[in-house]
Amino acid sequence: MKSINNKVGFSRLNISIVLLILMISLLARYLVSLNGYSGQSKPPMFGDYEAQRHWMEITTKLDIHQWYFNSTDNDLMYWGLDYPPLTAYLSWVFGKIGEFIEPKSMELFTSRGYETDSSKLFMRMTVIVSDLFIWLPSVWFFVKTFYKQRNISQQISAFLFISLQPGLLLIDHGHFQYNGISLGLALFAITFIIRDQHLLASFFFVLSLNYKQMSLYYSPAFFFYLLLSNLKLSLNILKTFSSIFKIIKIGIVVIFTFVLCWVPFLSIEQASQVLFRLFPFARGLYEDKVANFWCFISVIIDMKKLFTIDQLIKICLISTLVTMIPLVYGIKRIPNNKFVFIYSLINSSFSFFLFSIQVHEKTILLVSLPISLLILHHPNSVWWFILVSTFSMFPLLFKDGLAIPYFAIMILYIVIGYQFKNSTTRSNNQFKHQNSQENLLGSSLSKKSSYNIYLNYWFYLNIIGMVVCHLLYQFAPYPPQFPSLWLLLVCNFSFIHFIFTLFYFIKEMTTFSPIKIKSN
Repeated sequence: MKSINNKVGFSRLNISIVLLILMISLLARYLVSLNGYSGQSKPPMFGDYEAQRHWMEITTKLDIHQWYFNSTDNDLMYWGLDYPPLTAYLSWVFGKIGEFIEPKSMELFTSRGYETDSSKLFMRMTVIVSDLFIWLPSVWFFVKTFYKQRNISQQISAFLFISLQPGLLLIDHGHFQYNGISLGLALFAITFIIRDQHLLASFFFVLSLNYKQMSLYYSPAFFFYLLLSNLKLSLNILKTFSSIFKIIKIGIVVIFTFVLCWVPFLSIEQASQVLFRLFPFARGLYEDKVANFWCFISVIIDMKKLFTIDQLIKICLISTLVTMIPLVYGIKRIPNNKFVFIYSLINSSFSFFLFSIQVHEKTILLVSLPISLLILHHPNSVWWFILVSTFSMFPLLFKDGLAIPYFAIMILYIVIGYQFKNSTTRSNNQFKHQNSQENLLGSSLSKKSSYNIYLNYWFYLNIIGMVVCHLLYQFAPYPPQFPSLWLLLVCNFSFIHFIFTLFYFIKEMTTFSPIKIKSN
């Protein structure tokens, strides 16, 4: 009887903890959503908020075969639909609900720039509900799978750290987008990889791709991991055939899921138009200024003036593929290892962000996801990267009138995150020291102490650098001959940190030892 009561009490405690976490997560999103958004009251084009609302208008008012085509009823120059079919379908669902609640908000043409308080509340709620049903469950599923051997307090800390990333909060619930959906679907796929459920992983990753094409950033890591983990060539014909059959099954799931998503768009005319909308290479090397390699070297070499768009596409493709070589080596070296897979996701997404064409500043969120998953294993590097990645988007957030929530979240993140990563580092080190040999312990502690001193100096120096960048960007006038100087300063400051982070995780991936992780 006592045992039953203990179980009931523990179960009630778990429910209370889950509800508390849920309330914290929803409250954070609601508070950010009370602020401005992209293009607020800025006609004629407004911004991303209006783009998402307009897609609801188009999908609910036009025939499905007109969604991606230019016409008198669908001016593609005014926020034409340029995301894959799943985005369109969800826009239709939200649009139908919005049409029922407030018909004027979804009227064709006349609803452009529609910004009543009730319609804004509805739009904000669609993002929060999306997080509630996709993003938050995907993070919890990952934490309970990847960190199942950790205690409940560490699991909760990991969940809160991953799910409340400042950049994602500010972009989705401030600026206004639905990145939590594509990232959530991708995270479900990542978790199923960790659980060795490759068919489900393939299904969810294709869903992520068909919601937002930027999930392609992860595709090389998924492709090589699934291929090299399942392909077992040997003299045993049955084993070889069995491994090939596994790959064929994965291929069937991928094709079937794509077909399912694209059913209304499978004609050559429809499919080619959708693909043309999804990959607008003609827009150029990058949008605005972004913390990647091409923007970094633009201070010295203007690639846009030296090369045609076709040449730039080839240069970017080669650069991106070359920087992905380490992930192929890492997976080939130790196939079917979950840590190597997450490292390969970091390598792959970083390669796209830093070296591919048509990169937006917001796509750093695709790099942030796999890096944040390692918070309990690399607390210093992960915490610092999330900080810098959010800082890299400051010019965009400042333009959207989100400076106040940005600084509030960043200060909270620095204070709480700094304490959290230090306590995580200490607990990891204590565990390592307990398993170390006595004759190595003294020198190890000495090295760690020296390393931590240098790490603190590095931290304070860069915080000062960020403060200077903020002050210059917000208050210092631009030199007439260099109108983008302070913007480039923010981008290049961030790029330097990004490239070092990439090298760090490539080193971790290519020198990874499963024995070292087991001892941790």
